[in-house]
Amino acid sequence: MAEFDNKTCAKLEVQEGIEDGVKKLLFVKSEWNPTSFELAVSDGLRAWRFEGSEAIVNARAEAWDKGVSWVMEKLKFYLKVGQPGVAYRFTKTRDNQRKLSFDIEDKESELALTANFLMVNASDPESVTCDLLRFLHDSNARLTDSYLRKVQSLSQSFREQNALLEDDTKLKNAKTEIQNDYLKKFAAVLNSKKTKIREQQKEIERLKKENEKLREDSKSKAIDEDERDDTTSSSSEDEDDEEMSTPEKKVKRAEAFSERLVSEEKPFTEPASTSGVNVVNQDPEATQPFLEEVENDAPVSELPKEDPPSLPALIGDEPYKGIQRRRRRT
Repeated sequence: MAEFDNKTCAKLEVQEGIEDGVKKLLFVKSEWNPTSFELAVSDGLRAWRFEGSEAIVNARAEAWDKGVSWVMEKLKFYLKVGQPGVAYRFTKTRDNQRKLSFDIEDKESELALTANFLMVNASDPESVTCDLLRFLHDSNARLTDSYLRKVQSLSQSFREQNALLEDDTKLKNAKTEIQNDYLKKFAAVLNSKKTKIREQQKEIERLKKENEKLREDSKSKAIDEDERDDTTSSSSEDEDDEEMSTPEKKVKRAEAFSERLVSEEKPFTEPASTSGVNVVNQDPEATQPFLEEVENDAPVSELPKEDPPSLPALIGDEPYKGIQRRRRRT
């Protein structure tokens, strides 16, 4: 199949008779317009023509109940290249003409629409055949040029692809080397950090042990000081008890206490010369300051109502209990 400038050329395998199975090859050149087309058919020896005018296309569209564009699209689809599975027929008519026909499948109505083209013998079969061969030659040349250009483009693409693959391989190798270097450096840094962390952990454990040891030492020192204070306070109390337990000192304390009590028990005797009544009666004006002084004097304190302890009780054998001292805690 060749197609250039709205022109196509297809090689069709057609069946000449209805009953016999004889098949032959035909070359069908088509020229397509929006609403019309032309066909030139040749078997290499004879040639035929068909002109599908706009009126014929419209009549065929009305007969099929389809649009003109749909009819043109289907005819071009079946005539630009031989479709597999489609039976192309090229039969004789009564007036010794030829008819090209084939069936078109309509998917919407699920019907087979038959396309019939009544061919007319060409007045100059040689010119038709030469024109068809020229078109095939030009199409072949164009296809060859297009093929060569595509082959060159494909070769260039392959070369570029190979170059890109080489660059990709180099980049992959470089990437692998860089990654290995980074991994080595990272491993070295990580190992050094781990070593430092282990050293710091050991240092922290050592400091914790020293701190615990210092705390234990401070606690033991505090306990020793408390025990020392207890021993000193108990020794001082024992000394006081020993001092007060001697009988001579007990006797002396008892005598001193009894003398103090005797002195306090003496009654207060007011002198006759200083009696307030006599002085006032003799000379009231002269004795007025004296009375004021006597009135302003502080009263004598009363003696204690409780009986003082007896001397035998003071010099008894009971041990003296000193004032309880309060222990000092540090």
